[in-house]
Amino acid sequence: MGKSAEAYYAEKLQQLLELQAAQRRSPQLTPPRTRPPGRPSIGADKSHTNTGRAYYDGFRSRMQPTPHDSKPGSRPGHQSAARASASDRQQRPATSQGNRTTSKGTSRNQQERWDRGPQEEKKRVEAYQRASQGRRRRKLREALISVALVFGVFVVLCVVTYQLLFVIRNLDATGNSQYTAEEILASCGVDLGDHLYSFSSRVVQEKIMLQCPYVSAVDVERTPPGSIAFSIEEEAPMYYAEFYGEFWEISPSLRMLDPISKTDAKEQGLMKLKLPQIQEAISGKKIVFSNERSGTYMQTVLDALAASDLAGRISVVDLRSPHNIAMVCDEKYKLLFGNTDVIETKLRLAVAVLEDELFSGDNKASVDLTDLNATSVIIDNQLDLN
Repeated sequence: MGKSAEAYYAEKLQQLLELQAAQRRSPQLTPPRTRPPGRPSIGADKSHTNTGRAYYDGFRSRMQPTPHDSKPGSRPGHQSAARASASDRQQRPATSQGNRTTSKGTSRNQQERWDRGPQEEKKRVEAYQRASQGRRRRKLREALISVALVFGVFVVLCVVTYQLLFVIRNLDATGNSQYTAEEILASCGVDLGDHLYSFSSRVVQEKIMLQCPYVSAVDVERTPPGSIAFSIEEEAPMYYAEFYGEFWEISPSLRMLDPISKTDAKEQGLMKLKLPQIQEAISGKKIVFSNERSGTYMQTVLDALAASDLAGRISVVDLRSPHNIAMVCDEKYKLLFGNTDVIETKLRLAVAVLEDELFSGDNKASVDLTDLNATSVIIDNQLDLN
């Protein structure tokens, strides 16, 4: 006679409990964790997969209901338990072998992961460094572009400001007496409407001194946004000399000034200079001599003469040779100094000699001051004083 449904399910529940107890006693019977169908675990071999499948096939076979029309007198529960025990005994060796295979595969996979670990870490570090360098280069490029844009905008603003604001609207000249302000401004080469910083002060000074020789120095003062003032310094002529058959005024600094007649030069009390060989003589510029040393000794003699008591009494200074320097004093005495050694002392001695009563008349005389210890005076009314 068959069993009722409640008795049948109670028996199956008992079998399941017994199977769980057996699995707790023998961990090898625990079914391995598997992935969903179609996604086998990494590193799992065929024996592991077949062992798990065989285990579950046996478990499903044990869980299938047995026919209720079993032989009379038989005990289905005991038969099912026996079959389960036999099935367990058959599956245990295979399950143990599968676990061993799985453990070997797992250890091999772990070893491979351990071997790949440093390389992967190195790759990650290199990738991070490349990314960091890329970010730094990008930031640097963006910073350079920003600086270039700011600089470009600044340059544009400066150009626009310069073009619009710094325009000359007022010109003025002060300190001039020989020339009018209009003559000074006309010779400077700067016009109204020019830009305030579009010219060089040195170039303007040279232009003014060439056009206006009596001007010895020019100070250019710029006052933004559009005013320029020229401060002029002039020098009066002190000497004159003959250049290529024409007499020219010469300043104390040996600059060529304007042409002048010999009569006008004498009326103005200018000293005549007899100069050594000249290389260049241009109005408004210093005289250039063929021998560079000529200008040096000439300036020494003229400075000493300007500081002595004879300054207003000398009419002619012969400087053609540095060893035969001579001067004409009071239009009747010729003073011979030789070279420039102790020229100041020689000038003082000349002043003392000319105070003698011998020189109180109208006689012409030659005074030799070359040797301070042997000064000689020669009276000669035929003496050439030119």
